[in-house]
Formats: sequence, structure tokens, C-alpha cells
Amino acid sequence: MQNSQSSYLVGLVDPETLAAAESEDLHPARIDYSSCDILEIRYDFFKESDWQRLSARVRKIAPNTIQLGTIRLKRDGGTFKNARAIERPALWKSILDADEVPEWLDLERDCLHDYNALRELASPKGVKILISEHNFTRIPSDLELKNYLTDVKRVKADGIKIAAMSNSKDDCSRLYKFAKRAKGFELIAAFGMGETGKISRIWSLKEGANLTYGSIGKAAAPGQIDVGLMKKAIEKLKTIDSQIELSSFLNIF
Repeated sequence: MQNSQSSYLVGLVDPETLAAAESEDLHPARIDYSSCDILEIRYDFFKESDWQRLSARVRKIAPNTIQLGTIRLKRDGGTFKNARAIERPALWKSILDADEVPEWLDLERDCLHDYNALRELASPKGVKILISEHNFTRIPSDLELKNYLTDVKRVKADGIKIAAMSNSKDDCSRLYKFAKRAKGFELIAAFGMGETGKISRIWSLKEGANLTYGSIGKAAAPGQIDVGLMKKAIEKLKTIDSQIELSSFLNIF
């Protein structure tokens, strides 16, 4: 499997923006949904009684957009209680038993022990799996990133993501090296969070990644940029040759 030459912009689906997008055709949230290549359904933000219907609701608003389903634990920046991690295989099954299901599911690296069970549930539905890791303190060392890549290759996941807190303007270079080494995955995301990591959300697409995340409404992660501006920047990226040039472009807005 080869890394796609396309770049994918992901927007997050939460209860507030979904209700707004369903309320009227020209609502800004609905326009933002349509601007995204992938919509990440954050199941942990919704009541569990709503989970089976979420994919169909999103499909009605954005029928041609790829869906990525996520149940994010608190330790990984979500709202789902860490102690309930052992319940997720049954919850994934409930999601995948619905008539409409996401094309992708996201599983955190620290839950790789659930990978085989999730793959068994997902494969009959043609659903692919992205492994993600989040570090809200720092960008991992080269060795840590190498070990992460090895773990994900070992289970033969379809995609890989690393989002880590940047603490200086140069430390995202380790993520760029990681993205280059991650060839072979269908989806690759490797960017920094925080103010100094903001530009990496776009520049990483020049460095081997093909997946990045923007905000719809309120930012869900430190340094996140709204999808409208992300879309403009990604289109402009073809003619930009440096991070300084990209920063100047972003400063216009």
C-alpha cells in the first residue's frame, strides 16, 4: 500500500457543530463540513445512545466525505473515562453493527492490545484502522518515534498519526523525519501542537505526511487552525517553498 499523493484535511464532528450543520443548508458549520476531505466523528463527545446513528447523520450532511470514527480516552485528549478502555471493543462492535459506518477507525497506540479484536470486527465491513499517539508535553525523541513506527508496522495498520506538543520552533523537524520514514501507510499525520507547532499542521504535508486536522468552530487541540484557513493554506502550499513563506501567508489572515 502506497502513501496517497493527495492531502486530506480532517474536521472534527461534535454535538454542537453537528446540530448546527443539520439546522440549515448554509450554516457555517455545514459549509465547513463540506470543506473537509475527512470528518472525524468523536464518539466520546456524544451520548452512547446516539452512537449507532451518528455515521448516518453525518453521511446525510456530507455524503461524499470520508468518515473516521474515534473514541478518545481522557489520557489522549478525549472525554471517555480511561477506566472504561476495556469496554471499547464492545462499543466498536455496536458502532460497526449500524447500517452506516465510518470508513476508518482510530485506535490509540497505548491500546494496541485491542488491535486484533478491532481488526476482526472492522475487516468484514471494509473499515480501515489508523493508529494514533498524542503527547501533550513534548515531541518524542527520534528513538521513541522509531519504536512507535515499528509497533504500528508490526500490527500492519492502515494509517499512522503522531500529534505532539512543540516547545520550540525547530523541534517539529523530528516529526518530519518520522513522516518520511512512515512510507507505506495509506494515511500519515505527523504534526506539532501548540503555538510553535501550528505551522507544522500544514508544512508536514510537504514533508511526507498526507493527513492533517483543522477546527470546525472552537479549536479542539492547542494550535489548531480553522478548516477554512487550512483549506486556503493547503491549496497555496503548492507554490510555497519555505516555512517562513508559509508563515507570512498565514499572517495575512
